[in-house]
Amino acid sequence: MHSFCLELDKLLTDPRYKSARIYHYCGNDIAKKANAAFLMGAYEVTYLSRSAKEAWKVFEKEKFVPYRDAARGPCNYQCTLLDCLEGIEWAQKLGWYNRLTFDLSEYKKYERLENGDLSWVIPGKIMAFSTPVDSDQPNKTSFPPEFYIPIFKELEIEAVFRVGAKEYDREVSFEDV
Repeated sequence: MHSFCLELDKLLTDPRYKSARIYHYCGNDIAKKANAAFLMGAYEVTYLSRSAKEAWKVFEKEKFVPYRDAARGPCNYQCTLLDCLEGIEWAQKLGWYNRLTFDLSEYKKYERLENGDLSWVIPGKIMAFSTPVDSDQPNKTSFPPEFYIPIFKELEIEAVFRVGAKEYDREVSFEDV
């Protein structure tokens, strides 16, 4: 979202494109349409200072597939495009997201799987990360708890709690954090 909005703003403020029409094409895939609408709405909220509801008005007559987490299996909640735009609006109001101070290089570093697939939910307070697995079962998408300890120390994370299914031996813990 951040990168898209940054690039779109560069285009819209570039004098060479002052009289040009800029199109954001996404095709007919329903999920891609939802993502495209989210990105355009996010630009309106973050750069044009519109409310989530104002940004949503352009899209309210369209049908979008609800968002969901990356987990497999049935989804028991509906997260709409408007919910996502309201999330951005609230993140800005609470100071959790600021387009001028957002550290894109840090985000890109930690979102990479080999760096833990970490993402701040509330900057400096709550971080989400991939579910650890037992040390004897590392794979391409998960790591044992010990892998995260140096990263957590670097980020000054002091406590870890699990909300998903237990995938690792509790004897190996994050107590060294």
